[in-house]
Amino acid sequence: MKARILLIEDDVVVRENTAEILRFSDYEVLTAPNGKRGVILAKKEFPDIIICDIMMPKLDGYGVLQVLSNDEKLKDIPFIFLSAKANHEDIRKGMNLGADDFLTKPFEESELLTAIATRLQKAKIYKNKPSQDLISISYEQLNGSGNSMYSFVKMFRENKSQLFKKGENIYCEGNSSKYIFLIKEGSVKTYKTTKEGKELITGIHKEGAFLGLMSFLGKFPHIEYAEALEDSKIIKINQKKVFSVLQSNASFAQDLLQLLASNIKSLREKILQVAYDSVRGRTAKSILLLASQAPQHKVHISRNNLANITGIAKETLIRTLTDFKDEGLIETGRASVMIVDKEGLMKVN
Repeated sequence: MKARILLIEDDVVVRENTAEILRFSDYEVLTAPNGKRGVILAKKEFPDIIICDIMMPKLDGYGVLQVLSNDEKLKDIPFIFLSAKANHEDIRKGMNLGADDFLTKPFEESELLTAIATRLQKAKIYKNKPSQDLISISYEQLNGSGNSMYSFVKMFRENKSQLFKKGENIYCEGNSSKYIFLIKEGSVKTYKTTKEGKELITGIHKEGAFLGLMSFLGKFPHIEYAEALEDSKIIKINQKKVFSVLQSNASFAQDLLQLLASNIKSLREKILQVAYDSVRGRTAKSILLLASQAPQHKVHISRNNLANITGIAKETLIRTLTDFKDEGLIETGRASVMIVDKEGLMKVN
């Protein structure tokens, strides 16, 4: 089935030429001549991705994104800005509002198609692949890890559950808890928020998943929110009961630790994808984290891999790295990045 693209552009020539490129590349294309019409089409047709100019009559691109971001059915559709303007303020404003990418006009055909393919692929992975990380261990994982863990889960699956209505928080970032949470029925999303209140979903968890293990075992505050995506039955397992099993069953304790260790890599990858205030902030944090594990703060990594880790298109990454280099924050090689001004890079947001 062809991916459906909504193109919102007031310039007739740009709109028609871009639509022709997309149709020739086997996409289904819907077009709108202004932001107001674009919003109407988005709500009616539910496209797979939206490409939108910024400077338009009636409703500009920023306004379009703000309207769509407040619509539960449309807020997760990948959104790419097009603009003849390319200064830092415009890019940062667009990314802060939740845009996924920013292309400047005139753009190369390959640049446009790469950005679209990247966003569609990431959206597909997000939609079809449930999260598996340190703070969510599924019943299926436990079942395959040995009798001790499987028996532990069975011990609590029939416990009394608490009903959480759709949209209700199960726990909140910054709060501590004496429980781990087992999803008996329904589904739960975990997410973080930026200073501006933008939401970053860190995982979608289904029936049989455990939540809150990091806070529970490490006695740390929760590092994210957990919210019911639908009416869900959640079993809250008290800390004392779990520790009692840990003390009496060495096999269970060993299996649990092995499961936690095996998911650390996945957690680290999740941390790298946290949505900071801007593309610049996300890129800077990724470089700093990778450099902390490299000699002389020099990271050897391809542009493609760095873009994938940061969660942005390669073209956007290259523009950002060029800006950092011009500002004296880094030096770049063919497949390397060296930090020149660590303190300056840490201040990027």
